[in-house]
Amino acid sequence: MTTEPARPAAPRRSKKAEAQQRGARSGAQQSGRSRSPRLSYDDWVDGALALLAREGAAAVRIPRLCEALGVTKGSFYWHFDDIGRLEEAMADRWSTTQAQVIAELAAVDSMPIEQRIEAMATMLVDRNWLVEATVREWSRTRPQVQNAVQELDRKIFDTIRAALAELGFDAETARLRAGAMVYLGIGFIHGRASLPIPTHQEVNAVITLLTRPAP
Repeated sequence: MTTEPARPAAPRRSKKAEAQQRGARSGAQQSGRSRSPRLSYDDWVDGALALLAREGAAAVRIPRLCEALGVTKGSFYWHFDDIGRLEEAMADRWSTTQAQVIAELAAVDSMPIEQRIEAMATMLVDRNWLVEATVREWSRTRPQVQNAVQELDRKIFDTIRAALAELGFDAETARLRAGAMVYLGIGFIHGRASLPIPTHQEVNAVITLLTRPAP
């Protein structure tokens, strides 16, 4: 049974922002002229997440974000009352992204064991680790993001532990090896800036080492 990817929740705009949009549309209709194009709600959220990845949480401020996107503060307030509303939208977007990854892991559960291990290795290498590392740091002060990160870690652990049990490891050994692989992945996230980046072949070699029964 195929799991459908999670659909993003509808954007949560404030009443103030909605009123501004209604007023602007009404004014444009009365004058017979259309307003100049503005960045969309998604443009702002995507831009903020990209800025977060490049420069860290301290950079996600209205003046810096407007500078990075080449727009004025008025364009920001078209969609958001303040930076807090934007951060809520960023957290919602990240949570949706994590839900999609969890859905992919659920699909992995139905694969034959050899394909399952190879798929997990591919997911490990192909993810956007710069964003991953930055969001994990950001999650320390954002409970909603922290919950999404923890849920993903638990799902990865459960998937790996089940795969190891299917390979014939006893419950305790499967738990220990699954934990080692999860911590290996977290180290992979935070060590990429200072350590050599492993290739697909190297990641597969490490996973094979951890999934091979002891002689």
